[in-house]
Amino acid sequence: MTSMVVIATRLFTVEEANSLLDLINPIIIELSDFSVKQEMLEEQLEEIMEEVKDDYRAALRPGWEELQIELENNINIVNNLTIELGKLGVEIDDPALGIVNFPSLRGIETVFLSYRLGEKSVRHWHEYDENYESRRALEQELDIIKQ
Repeated sequence: MTSMVVIATRLFTVEEANSLLDLINPIIIELSDFSVKQEMLEEQLEEIMEEVKDDYRAALRPGWEELQIELENNINIVNNLTIELGKLGVEIDDPALGIVNFPSLRGIETVFLSYRLGEKSVRHWHEYDENYESRRALEQELDIIKQ
């Protein structure tokens, strides 16, 4: 029987999340750029694959191997940036849009503080099982952890 490995999640106060923004913003910018680029590379390769179905010579076209190598490198960069944010306790919601979550507590319930690239500070939150679309503005009376 496999045992579940529970990774201790770092919980953030709003202040702690805000204090990390200067450090993580450059990482999120890079992650966003490479995620958008990855989508483009994957689309280009898919187009070639479609052509290969009809004519195998499309696979011999110059640039096809370079595309694959570029995509592989791109995937590695995205993975490394994801790991870098993960080590800080930051979870990625939408890499292309630069949306990240900071696990936090509201009363005894785990919630996410939500931040999107370009925002001046962390001002939103949503339930653990919701996404960016459902986020709400933080209000002072909210029982988010403060220590």
